[in-house]
Amino acid sequence: MTVHSAVSVAVDGSDQALEAVQWAAAAAQRLQRRLDVVSVVPPVAMPFGPLSLQSDEDAMLAARQKAETAVSVAAQVAVRTANVPVETRVIEGKPALALRAVSTRAHMLVVGRRGLGGVRGLLLGSVSTDVAAHGDCPTVVVPAGGDRTTGPVVVGFDGSPSADAALERAFDAASTMKTSLTVVHGYGGFTDEVFHGYSGQVLENLRGNAEIAVATRIAGHSERLPDVEVTIDLTTEPPAEHLSVLSETAQLVVVGTRGRGGFRGLTLGSTSQALLHVAQSPVMVVQNR
Repeated sequence: MTVHSAVSVAVDGSDQALEAVQWAAAAAQRLQRRLDVVSVVPPVAMPFGPLSLQSDEDAMLAARQKAETAVSVAAQVAVRTANVPVETRVIEGKPALALRAVSTRAHMLVVGRRGLGGVRGLLLGSVSTDVAAHGDCPTVVVPAGGDRTTGPVVVGFDGSPSADAALERAFDAASTMKTSLTVVHGYGGFTDEVFHGYSGQVLENLRGNAEIAVATRIAGHSERLPDVEVTIDLTTEPPAEHLSVLSETAQLVVVGTRGRGGFRGLTLGSTSQALLHVAQSPVMVVQNR
């Protein structure tokens, strides 16, 4: 990620991609960065027969024309959404590798939950997993109807280095969005049933220790950004379930690529997949770099 990097958004002509463009344009305006609208033209499968070369060329031309139309329409949507400089480009290559390359020069990369063409299945398939795991900048996945301007930023925090990176980004997002921050911590990775038969004092002690630990990690960020009002939300519920409920009223949910305890594998494992499938707000996945 470079100092003057853009907010990049991947488009493919789908309605979901245009929702991602609206979110990305608003984010670029808040961050005072330019918007980079990108479409990926994937390799065309080589047909067989005497007309194979001509068919291949025709298919590539059609795919590129579709991509050019997609970035043009997206640019128009962006200009209507926010006062932000917009650049457009079409690149060729395998979508996962192409978007990884985009991420090396982006402040963040924004995608829709579902797509067509070059980024088909960007969220739910191997491309999204690859970019979230290996990209060089945060990836934001925008669901249909998930772009809202009220509600807090919510971050999943477990004390891991990845969660620290997510916490920093969440503070920054809350500050630029001029909203509050909810820090969710699943202490011990337990459920309430585990404590059946134990005294209430045991559970209370665990909660107290967890709250102190989280508050200590938050302190430095609160000094840096005193305008952000912070709430600590301790839970023994499954993390994806709890974060999903909070996403119903959140502007943004932020998670790290890897975690431990209550948030182990939050991004790359089953918990993250569940959250990304059902979250009703945009989800930002932050890499620990």
